[in-house]
Amino acid sequence: MSGLVASVVVPTYDRPRRLRECLESLARQTLAAPWEVLVIDDGTPDAQAVAAAVGTGRPGWRVIRQDNAGPAAARNRGVREARGEFIAFTDDDCLPEPAWLETLVQAARARPDALVGGTTVNGLEDELFASTSQLIVDMVYEHFNSDPDDAYFLTSNNMLCQRERFQAMGGFDAAFPRAGAEDREFCDRWRMAGWPIVWRPEARIEHRHSQTLRQFVGLHLRYGRGAKIYHAMRHQRGSGTMQKDLGFHRSLLRRVAARLADQGGICRRAQVVAALVIWQVANAAGFATEGIASPRRSR
Repeated sequence: MSGLVASVVVPTYDRPRRLRECLESLARQTLAAPWEVLVIDDGTPDAQAVAAAVGTGRPGWRVIRQDNAGPAAARNRGVREARGEFIAFTDDDCLPEPAWLETLVQAARARPDALVGGTTVNGLEDELFASTSQLIVDMVYEHFNSDPDDAYFLTSNNMLCQRERFQAMGGFDAAFPRAGAEDREFCDRWRMAGWPIVWRPEARIEHRHSQTLRQFVGLHLRYGRGAKIYHAMRHQRGSGTMQKDLGFHRSLLRRVAARLADQGGICRRAQVVAALVIWQVANAAGFATEGIASPRRSR
């Protein structure tokens, strides 16, 4: 036994400055028990920059380099190399608050069979597309995690579980080569195994994901494609239907209206509404595109 309570796995690709900021936040964690950080360099062209960023962390924190295979595969690699009882996941553009890891470990101690996660807040409030993407996540959590002790979904940048249970689940499905529903699919398998998902809002991380219009569209096209793959997998294993997703979209106007007052003045609110329309179009286009592409790939 290593004696480590937790291993924090951070996949990274070509963002050494963001990674350094993430590791600085991790170095301020309040968890007193022994724990470690594993940075999985997913093929960054400048490997030395990643190594230098990790070198600013605590002694014993490790960087493991692999050929580019996507965040799902990188997280799985991190778990294989980890020594902690619990595995926590965050991303290189996230800044966990000091009590983040301690809060998640305490929640997992209380419910050892649970996948536990916290809340993500936007760290780039002046940026329209970063703010809109966070608003979408907030509404998703409001709908799917209305009962925090019987939640349905956690994002992969803020979750923790027992390492043995993660391995028993087979980890994240590397069929998702880029971020886009692999966390939804993992949560679905976790619930299908009969284990709970628990949302602890007080375990907070700040997300600094800057996005241009083009990047915002590309992100939600990818999420739409991932959603199609996810629902095909659910249909194949009989773990559920699209009804809860459709319920979310049916309630969207009400949820948006309730939150617009927090988005600033009239001009800003109009921009947010326009960005939400772009999100819906991009998401639907990605879903449709994957629906056309999937049968072709299976031939």
